[in-house]
Amino acid sequence: MNQKYLAVYTLGLDEDIQLCIKADAENIAAIIAKYPFAPKITMETLDGHFLLNIRLGFIDKCYDQKYLATQLIPVLASMQMGERDIPEIVALTDYAELTTEDTPLLPDWNAWRDYGITDEDFLAFRKSLLEMENEPVEVDSEEMDR
Repeated sequence: MNQKYLAVYTLGLDEDIQLCIKADAENIAAIIAKYPFAPKITMETLDGHFLLNIRLGFIDKCYDQKYLATQLIPVLASMQMGERDIPEIVALTDYAELTTEDTPLLPDWNAWRDYGITDEDFLAFRKSLLEMENEPVEVDSEEMDR
């Protein structure tokens, strides 16, 4: 997973939460373990690309299966089984704290599954998106004035 921060929000708690958290396995696991009875927790990039959601403490859907299996589950399982303390959640209190280096990158997981992009097609699709990001856009100033 190539993100530095994630947007996290809950749905169905008495007081729903919206946070911008540091995107590492321990911090993501801490959110899940701290709110095991949250009807729904969603995590996505700061640009709105879906990563995962949790329902009542269980991961319902995760688009980055490699990250889930190799990094998140080992940390989360130990927290949920009480083998590891749940750390404080590292979150930004002010979006002004974000720097240009924190700018969200194009996800390295297939965040476009729901739009029909298969995992087999994802690498070529991502490559084309990256190429489009780097292409200069010509703007006709007369058109803009209309």
